[in-house]
Formats: sequence, C-alpha cells, structure tokens
Amino acid sequence: MMSKSFFAREGFALATILAAMFMFSCFATAPKYRPPKPNTCRIVTFQEEGSSQVMASVSVSNDEELAGLTLPFRYGDGNSPIRCDSISFSDTRVEYFELKTQRIDSVEQVILMGLIPDFVGKKPPLERGYGEVARIYFTLKRGPKFPNYYLDTTTVKPFNRLKFVMSGVSGVYPAFDNQEAMIRGGLPMQPKVEEEAKTEEKTGGESSGKK
Repeated sequence: MMSKSFFAREGFALATILAAMFMFSCFATAPKYRPPKPNTCRIVTFQEEGSSQVMASVSVSNDEELAGLTLPFRYGDGNSPIRCDSISFSDTRVEYFELKTQRIDSVEQVILMGLIPDFVGKKPPLERGYGEVARIYFTLKRGPKFPNYYLDTTTVKPFNRLKFVMSGVSGVYPAFDNQEAMIRGGLPMQPKVEEEAKTEEKTGGESSGKK
C-alpha cells in the first residue's frame, strides 16, 4: 500500500508542473514589447476631455550618437484657435545640452527647435536610445468648436526640416510618427484638398443630391 508521503510528493510535483505550464502559457500569449524604430521622432498629445490645455510630448529614437537636432512642427493652419504657450526641456534627454533654441511663430503657427549638446568638447553627444526631448504646451481659445488637428512636421525657411545630426556631422532625416498627436477641437477633421479632388473625379463632379 502506498504511503501518504508518496502522494504528497507526487501532488507537489504535479502542482509544480502545472504552475510551470501556466507561466509558460502566460509568457507565450503576452504581447511582445516592440521598441521604437531607430531614427524616429514621435509626438504624443495629452488633453483631458473638455480641457483647453494640451501638452505635447516629443520623443526621439536614435541608433547613433547625435551632435544636434532640428525639430520643426506645425500646430495649426494659420487660423486654428490654438496658442503655443511655452516649450520645456526640463527632465528630458537634452536637458544638459548647451544650446536649446526655440522659436514660436504664432502667425504661421509653426515651432522651430534647434538642439546642440556642446560647442567646446566638454559635454557628450546625445547617446543612443529613446526618450523625451521636449514638452510643448498649448492653450485652446474659448469659443466655438473647431476641427481636430494633428501636430505635424514642416519645413521652416530657409532650410530647416526635421533632421538628426550624427557625431561625424553627417545628417539623417528621421521617420516621423504623429499618430497620437491630435489636438481635439471637437469637430471631425476637414478633408484635404487632394482627397476632395479625388472624390470629385470619382463622382464626375456631379452633385450627390437626387434629381
């Protein structure tokens, strides 16, 4: 006849195997972490429902050390009721940079940031990695709702465009991700002129109303 200790040992072994199988199942089905693609600039906005305050977080992913960054963004069409209040570099990857220029053009609704870590060789370049480099603060004007707007990159005269400068002074034009960079004005986004033209071509320019 089998002793109780035998069943105790067998029960413990079975429990251990089941626990291991359960843990393996959890790891197998859990979503895998996908790091951001190298050489990418990403903007994510934070805006509470019904709030007139918006914060945009700008992050960069770089697979080589950087000796400079040019970050131009558009936050309106020139008539959007959006005001850019300020830009902060505190507690970001570039806080130690020697040069952190910022220009806010409230007429064109364009922002231009120029970031250089060092001029005389005392501060290191931006190391490889991913993280926040700036926070931009906006205020929406009180009044009627307006079409939602996605912050976008742009070109600022004379030759300023989204660019990373490597330590060897070679440059790269990074990818841009603004999928989560919407400023909510309360109305659907207006179709672009190109999309409207395509729609007219498909319909032959005729009115959609019944005759």
